[in-house]
Amino acid sequence: MIVPRRLRTLVTVGVYALFIFIPGFGLVAEPTDVLVALPIGCGSLLLVHAVTTNQLDELGYAIMGLYAALLLTSVSLSLMSVIAPNVVPSDLVGTTGPVGVTTVLVGGYLLAMREHGLQTVPPRHGN
Repeated sequence: MIVPRRLRTLVTVGVYALFIFIPGFGLVAEPTDVLVALPIGCGSLLLVHAVTTNQLDELGYAIMGLYAALLLTSVSLSLMSVIAPNVVPSDLVGTTGPVGVTTVLVGGYLLAMREHGLQTVPPRHGN
């Protein structure tokens, strides 16, 4: 069975949006907090950019990097809370979570674009 390209793209965008919005909403102390706009807004812009420039694979790599960073941070904070419980806070909720999610997602997307030979800024000629 051959799946039409448009349907495949639509399903991919839906899955990517879900995996971008879950940490965006999950790491904010209150879902109505203004900080939710940072990861959700940046994630939405990255999703639109990836669809319009046909770079959904690169966005997928950035999302995998996001979840790897969340796993690494969660494990390291858990270990630190066991080793030194009074020194390190053991949660990601607050300002650190949304800013970290946004940084990793945008940075991962730019890194994936660079690794695949795509330029985000056109080269300057004449200098």
